[in-house]
Amino acid sequence: MFATGREYLTGMLDVLVHEGMLAAWRRAPLDGYVIRTHEGEEITMTPAQAGMWTHGAFAVYLALVDQGRISPRLPDEP
Repeated sequence: MFATGREYLTGMLDVLVHEGMLAAWRRAPLDGYVIRTHEGEEITMTPAQAGMWTHGAFAVYLALVDQGRISPRLPDEP
């Protein structure tokens, strides 16, 4: 079974929340997304906008891990 683009996007958003890079996210009406920053700002995006934003944020996260500036947390760690 292959994952859809939506499943990849939600998976990346979940990782960004788990790693503390993003406060929260939720699905919005009409197939959109709402992303909440640590400052409390909520940003409503279309699926295309959310995909572009998430890919960029995930690339930054991976670069920080690669540079050793942050260490990824394992799911069982607090």
